[in-house]
Amino acid sequence: MTDPRFWSIEGVTGLVLVLSSVVCFPGLMMFVFRGGQRGGQPPTPTYYVWERSFIMAAVTLAVLGFVLLDGQLETTGGRLLARLGTTAYFFGGVLLVAAEALSLTFGYDKLYGVIVIYVVMAFLAQAAIGGALLQAGWLAAWIGWATILWNIAWLVALSLLSPRDIYFPVLHGVMPLLIGIALLWKGPSS
Repeated sequence: MTDPRFWSIEGVTGLVLVLSSVVCFPGLMMFVFRGGQRGGQPPTPTYYVWERSFIMAAVTLAVLGFVLLDGQLETTGGRLLARLGTTAYFFGGVLLVAAEALSLTFGYDKLYGVIVIYVVMAFLAQAAIGGALLQAGWLAAWIGWATILWNIAWLVALSLLSPRDIYFPVLHGVMPLLIGIALLWKGPSS
């Protein structure tokens, strides 16, 4: 644990972004195990609270990771897109966490419109962060391009193929995981 990669700001940022994806996994598995994709109801209210809490925690960690990343890109050519993407993801994350928390009481269907706003904001925000990484030249260029293409492609595909249900939290965790791993691999800046 004395490896400087883990205690540098890059390492902490990478770790937080990886954790955001890891924390999402139990919530996704709970959703799948109850048959949520086919309309299956949670076995108990507590089960539902835990399921949605994992999703909310993942988004909160992703916001924190992107804020840390934004700070590191402040002195690079990608600072404008980084700030734009981070700000959009922050506000989208606030909307999602509020909607998820309120859905525990009011029901998911009543808040789905707010969740759709988050989905659009999250895809566009992560695409902007990919552009920032590309402009900064801070990580491998393919990571920036992959982030841009992943987010834009899924936004378009879901809008065309599944317009009534475009909320798939797993899709928002892939690029934070990739970026986080790259940051851990990269190690501290010289």
